[in-house]
Amino acid sequence: MRILIIQTGFLGDAVLATGLLRGLARYRECHVGMVVRGAYAELFEHHPRLRWLHPFQKQAKGGFAEVLESIKKVQYDLAVVPHRSARSALLAWLAGIPRRIGFRQSELPLLFTDTVEYHIFHQETDRNAALLEPAGLFAAPRSPWLSPSPHDFIPMLPYAAEGRALVLIAPGSVWPTKRWGAEGFAAVARQLTARGAAVKLIGSEAERELCQQIAAQAGLPQSHNLAGKLTLRQLAMLIAMSAHLVANDSAPVHLATSLGTPVTAIFGPTVPGFGFGPNEEGSSVVEAGPLGCRPCDIHGPARCPIGTHQCMADITPQMILATISIPTLSPSDLEP
Repeated sequence: MRILIIQTGFLGDAVLATGLLRGLARYRECHVGMVVRGAYAELFEHHPRLRWLHPFQKQAKGGFAEVLESIKKVQYDLAVVPHRSARSALLAWLAGIPRRIGFRQSELPLLFTDTVEYHIFHQETDRNAALLEPAGLFAAPRSPWLSPSPHDFIPMLPYAAEGRALVLIAPGSVWPTKRWGAEGFAAVARQLTARGAAVKLIGSEAERELCQQIAAQAGLPQSHNLAGKLTLRQLAMLIAMSAHLVANDSAPVHLATSLGTPVTAIFGPTVPGFGFGPNEEGSSVVEAGPLGCRPCDIHGPARCPIGTHQCMADITPQMILATISIPTLSPSDLEP
């Protein structure tokens, strides 16, 4: 059976959809392809359970027609569509895939042959796995799964921690209200450095200035600011090499989970109950106490609706540090 997974959402959505690859690995008769945004395609190249990869240049003229033609050539038997957009449903339908399974709450559910309920308070990977059940397939275990190539390891050696525990901090987010304060991240970085960890900052080019500010406040050398310097494949390898990741509710959380790296995820306007929190051993969620205004949005609005941003202001560096367990090294341990 040839199965196509269509997930053209943000990076975190695409990574979480790899839980389907892990679940389908038990079915050797199933050959799997995946549609993701072109900007993320490199992260999924050479995955051991992906036979076909269809990059979708979503913003490019002719991008839809190009990916549709690529899909048609494979002649898939089944399309599984975790993304709820009309375009994703259209791709499966126009490609002539005979069986198409999506969520009932999708924008064009009539284009699916089977639909399942989208339960907002279920784990995202469980929601995705439910899409396979109408086809008689069951996708346990369901944790996301990326598989960096060993060839990516050697180029990342210059970024290694040189005998110290490497802790990464990802302070950014697409959604402004989901970002914890720079001062808090700087305090965490200072304390982790005092414990003997090598702390490095990661993010996109757009987050480079934010990471530079945090590095300066934490007393880190600017060489530890890696925002905008790494490809997605390099970022995945660096996360795989690290002892711990600290991040807002954003894509790096899901990258770490897919690679088996413990993560501390900071939740403010959103809540892990929406299904996007880490649930693997060694990982933690840090959030403010009960607030009447929280959650205010499934993604996080552009501005705090009541103007206080209390859900983030109530989170302290001590709350973050309490979740991170790394070896405490003495100065003599750091000597060559």
